[in-house]
Parts: sequence; C-alpha cells; structure tokens
Amino acid sequence: MTDIRFGTDGWRAIIDEDFIPENIAQVAQAYADIYWDLAEAGRPVVVGFDRRLASPESAELIAGVLLGNDIPVHLSQAYCPTPCVTWHVAHDRAAAGIMVTASHNPPLWNGIKFKESYGGAASPAFTDPIEAKIKENSSAGRKPKNSSLQGHPKLTRLNPKGYYVDALRKFVNVSEIEQARFRILHDPLYGAGADYLPEILSTVEQIHAEADADFGGLHPEPIVPHVNAAIEKMRTGMFHIGVITDGDADRIGAIDEQGRYVTSHELFALLLLHALSNRKWSGNVVKSITTTRMIDRICRKHQLGLTVTPVGFKHISPALNRPGMLMGGEESGGIGLPRHICERDGLLCALLLLEMMAIRGRTISELVAECQAEFGPTHYRRIDLKLTPEQMQTARKRLAECAIDRLGGRRIKKLDRIDGHHFLRDDESWLLIRASGTEPLLRTYAEARTPEEVDALLAVAQSLVGLP
Repeated sequence: MTDIRFGTDGWRAIIDEDFIPENIAQVAQAYADIYWDLAEAGRPVVVGFDRRLASPESAELIAGVLLGNDIPVHLSQAYCPTPCVTWHVAHDRAAAGIMVTASHNPPLWNGIKFKESYGGAASPAFTDPIEAKIKENSSAGRKPKNSSLQGHPKLTRLNPKGYYVDALRKFVNVSEIEQARFRILHDPLYGAGADYLPEILSTVEQIHAEADADFGGLHPEPIVPHVNAAIEKMRTGMFHIGVITDGDADRIGAIDEQGRYVTSHELFALLLLHALSNRKWSGNVVKSITTTRMIDRICRKHQLGLTVTPVGFKHISPALNRPGMLMGGEESGGIGLPRHICERDGLLCALLLLEMMAIRGRTISELVAECQAEFGPTHYRRIDLKLTPEQMQTARKRLAECAIDRLGGRRIKKLDRIDGHHFLRDDESWLLIRASGTEPLLRTYAEARTPEEVDALLAVAQSLVGLP
C-alpha cells in the first residue's frame, strides 16, 4: 500500500505508479468512513475532474465508492476547473468536494484535492483523519465498497457551465468590460479552464485550448517559460491583455499589451487595489509568507488587518472563512475572495483584471506601473535547489544554527520561522529559505528593489546552506 499523504493542496502521485485505481478507491473509502461522523453527514459530495489522463475514470471511481457507502454524489458531466467544484460545494450546501487534478504538476502526475463544506481548500484538520483512516484500512485489509453509477438514485449529474458560469457573470460588470472592446488572449495551457471565458465574453481568443493529456509538452503552470507562446502572441500587438490559467484554473497569470509578463505579486496587489478603490470593499487580508511586501504596504495605507500564513492555500482558506475578510493570496498566483468562495479562482481573477482596466481606463502595463510607483519598486525571483540527502541534512543543520543579525550588508529587521527561514531586512527586502514538503528541493525566494539585489540575496541563500 502506498503511503498516501496530503501536501500543500491535496495528494499527488505519478499515474500508473501510485496514482492507480486501488489507491484512488482507498482515498475515497477513507473519506466515506469518516463522513457519517461529520456535522455535514447526509449532504451530497461534489466530484469533479480536470483534463488529465485518467481523470474522468478516477472521478467515476470515487463517485462509485461514495455511492457504495450510501453517500449522495453530484458528479460533473464534463471536465471543470477546481473553483467550479468549490463553488458548488459552498452554494449547494454540500458536505465536501473532491476534485481529481494534479493542478500545475507535469503531465505524468494526477491527484485528488478535497474541499471543505464552507467552500475552501481542505485544512490539515480535515485531511489528517483521512490519512489515518487510509493506514488503518490498509493494515486491516479492508476493501473499498463500490456501486454502479448506472441509474443510481443518489447520483446527480452536474453541469459545470451552468450556475458556476452564471455566478462569474454576476460577480463582474460584464457589460462594462464588453463596452471597452478589449481584445483578450486566454491561454488555459490545455487545462480545465479552456472554453470558460468565451462563455462569458465575446472578444476572447484562446490558444492551447484543445484537449491534450500531455499538455502539448508544457508544464501547466502560468509562469515563464511555459507561457512563452502567449508572450510571443501578445508581442504581435493584437491584444490588450493575455491571461493564463493553470491546469485546473485556480491560478492566474498575465501578460501586458507589450508582451511583458506580469508577476503574480503584481496581480495580487492590483486586485486588492481594485477591490478597495473601485469596488469600495473593505476587510482584512491574508497572504502566504512567500508573497510580496506590496500587500503589507497597501494594507498599512488602507488600515487593513493582515494575516501571514505558511505556504499553501490550505492555510489561507480557513483564514478567509473568518468574518470580515476581504481577500487572500499567495506567491504562486492563487488569489481568492470570500465574497465568491474562500478559495482561488483564476477565471474570476482574469475577469476582475479586465473590469479594473475598464473602470480605470488604463492598460495593464499602466496599472502595474502605477502600483509599482506607489507601493514598490519590487523585483522578485525564486530558485529551487535540488540537493542530495546529505546536502539537505547539512542545509537544515546550518539553518537551525543560524544566528546572524545582518544579511547581504543590511540589518535583519525580523526573522520569521512560520515556514522555513524568512529574513526581513531593514529596507523591507527579504529572503526566504524553505524545504519543499513534496520534493527533494530547497526553495529560495527573494524580493528587493532591484533585480541585482534579488540575485545577491539568492546567492547569499546558497552560502547560508553550505553550497558553493
């Protein structure tokens, strides 16, 4: 039996190695075993799937196991974005959501994400009992129950382009966006966001929208170099903005009208400013520790409370579910508004960016420049260091014993250890060093006023952990 563990957002494994029907059924059965002890027992479970290899079959298998345990199921009729499943969980008063996806992972991977009843990423408090039950069932040799889907009275087929798409339409001012006559490029990276924006806006052109389980050889993450084709398309001058969504469309990326990549940090800052200045919303903000200090500066100016969490939306979603929350976001392009769901939604973020451009009468590059002028300048970069087990052990030891008060010639203002080692310097530039929870990697992140300072901080990170 595979040791199934839930990482920053769900369980992920390589298809035909650990992501196999036996393990998928074990995950579903473990949840079914604890379901009847939950406060939400009796409510349906929403099950969806992306466009990866084995996703539709896996979703049907999960639905069959749940039905075999007498649990009502709402199963998506077709591929859908993860936020579609989450939206239905929240608005259909479901017990939970189960999404078959490996999100932005390479094509060889697939996985399962759970969504809690309030409409947010599953916290460790939700997934830990599932992990424990998997081990217990495996040790006892218990087999998953299963039922045929054909004609089952507790199975409902869900149209993913129905109420969810209507909710997106209602959340933004579609007519104002249409009147601006923006020419919009959408690159769904062959993922589950394909064909959704054209349902809402008439001026969207897509690339990489066809079904391809190999993602055209791309890694479906909305960052360079995977978005290079969209960048080249934007450089033709034919479009006002390019938006990119990842494999399950819960993350957002963007390219300006000149073909320049807009960072996820800048997008978070823009959307927060849009909510405050144009929508006149208020509330507190939550961000992961890897996210830009521009958010801190915006919160200070507008006197908003700010919560900082470890990496992973499983920490941000529960924070967003508290009263008085406005927005939450992370470095990887996941941004959520609890007025919609306490979860990331790349498609909604794309629509809100367009709405901001229409209301302000600005290009995306002008909006970025204005934001950087007031709350920057900031530059950011991340380097993942692949280490041997010996190097990782040395790195952990050196970081644990690290006792410095200056970094790269500047005073350290604060050292935060909520997720790795986060060094905040006196000019608000920062360096974070943290070990990946799922891969043999040491991740290093830096933000500073110039690209040169960022590179210098990342070089310091390597020396701190004992690398040449």
